[in-house]
Amino acid sequence: MAYNLRCPCGESITALEDDFVAKVQAHLAAEHPGREYTETEIMLMAMTVPDRAVKSD
Repeated sequence: MAYNLRCPCGESITALEDDFVAKVQAHLAAEHPGREYTETEIMLMAMTVPDRAVKSD
């Protein structure tokens, strides 16, 4: 399963379940120092999306 979260700054974060929370937390650390959310809080804000929505690097 994949998830997406659109940050208020405009960044859209999409990743598969195993990587999603870490990607969101990395974005927060890089772009919004001092903002921290638990895994539960992040997942409450996330929306499910099809796996194909995840771009391969």
